[in-house]
Amino acid sequence: MFLFYYHRIGDRMRTFYIFKMKKEFVSLYQNSPGSLYNVLKHLYYMKRHEMSYGFNLFQQLTEKIDKNKLDRKIYIKYHDEMVYSKNHDEHIINNLYKDEISILIIKSTYILINANRNYSSFFTILESLGDEYFVCDFVSQDYFWINDIKMLV
Repeated sequence: MFLFYYHRIGDRMRTFYIFKMKKEFVSLYQNSPGSLYNVLKHLYYMKRHEMSYGFNLFQQLTEKIDKNKLDRKIYIKYHDEMVYSKNHDEHIINNLYKDEISILIIKSTYILINANRNYSSFFTILESLGDEYFVCDFVSQDYFWINDIKMLV
């Protein structure tokens, strides 16, 4: 299903990695998200022989995500909406009115969102769950705390 969406909109897809940070790191990096992004970017591009170190550092920074609980919350929030569908582990928003296609996949260590826009409707529900979610787009070198999203009108 993802390939169909990707072919439809081409190379405009953005990939957001969302990490649930431990509380002590939220307060430490709240005012300097660039430093946290650089650490996570280093982990993302880490060489294979450094994986053991990277894994330990990643575990110190992040909390595991309760996949089933979050999956259920997202489903309950969106299941009545016409633009939403769920296919196995993929939550999909295909909103023709907003020209938005977003696909959310929950892993135990991060959340992955592929979207054709700079903003995904899934950010709204994640923002309502707390301020500990940190969003990175490593390709576009973009990063922000989920609660710092500002929409320009």
